[in-house]
Amino acid sequence: MPLPLPSIAKSGVTRRDFIGTAGAFLASQLFLSSSLRGITLDQHLKTLRLGFLTDCHAMAEHDAPSWLERTAEIMNSLRPDLIIGGGDFVHGGFTSTGKTMDQRWVIASSFLNRLKVRLEPLIGNHDLYEPLTADGKVSDNDPRRRWKHHFQRPLTYRSFQFHGYRFLMLDSIKVVGGENPYRGWISNAQMEWLDHELNRIPANQPIILCSHIPFKTSLRDSLGAMIKNVPGRVRVLNADSVLEKLSQRPLIAILQGHIHLNERVEYNGIPCITGGAVCGKWWEGPNMGTYPGIGLVEIIPTGVSSAKGSRDIDWSYLNTPNPVKSLGNVLS
Repeated sequence: MPLPLPSIAKSGVTRRDFIGTAGAFLASQLFLSSSLRGITLDQHLKTLRLGFLTDCHAMAEHDAPSWLERTAEIMNSLRPDLIIGGGDFVHGGFTSTGKTMDQRWVIASSFLNRLKVRLEPLIGNHDLYEPLTADGKVSDNDPRRRWKHHFQRPLTYRSFQFHGYRFLMLDSIKVVGGENPYRGWISNAQMEWLDHELNRIPANQPIILCSHIPFKTSLRDSLGAMIKNVPGRVRVLNADSVLEKLSQRPLIAILQGHIHLNERVEYNGIPCITGGAVCGKWWEGPNMGTYPGIGLVEIIPTGVSSAKGSRDIDWSYLNTPNPVKSLGNVLS
């Protein structure tokens, strides 16, 4: 039985905004050939159906709990094999007290518990817990402790395999304090860990890289002066160092979030898929033309030596005359 719709009058998100597009804000099919970069892949790979939800920004305001219930219902109806959670499960990591964040994690937990499929989460900048002191300096406490507790994980980065595919889940947040308190960065500890992981991962295993802050995005080019001095707010600054480590590996896709936009760019033939936010523009409607919603990515082995390419379905992305105007809310 469908859930009743939340009260539209209390929220900036309308029925058209959410219900009309959340079936999949981005549905992509990636056709995977039997060899990639001269590497013959496992011929027993099966089609993999990934649910992708990112930037939920759980809060009590704007009827967000009810919209999150609807999100879970829609994701379950898509019957993915696995769900990747792109980070920012809660709202306000750098600006809210621990007490407020605890309340938001309760809302997020209620939502996530409704999902019927295994979820593999990333950490986002809003998921941090009291990362700064009152004067804006970096706290001595572990700002990742609440995320770790919620998901029962000792680290915020890891590697796992699923149906023959290898997932690299990275922590892309570096806390620096000050006026721009974080940047996209993969830590030295992760770099060393990645070297170790690649030594034990089979050379022919297809890899899917997942990061909250984008590795590759066209947004930095389109926004120009707005992010000239803070490019780490929209991309991982040392992404190329990570990708160099993977240059001889069958990296088949990069999944990323953070900027609340549907975007697809190609990097050396690798699809970099940025998912729009579950919350849109923080539960106040679409962000730069991208409506609130969730995503679905199908990876389809072709069994032939040349790739058939890929395609996007139901691409709900609308150009807006002034994209810079609405971006400031998202990057906080």
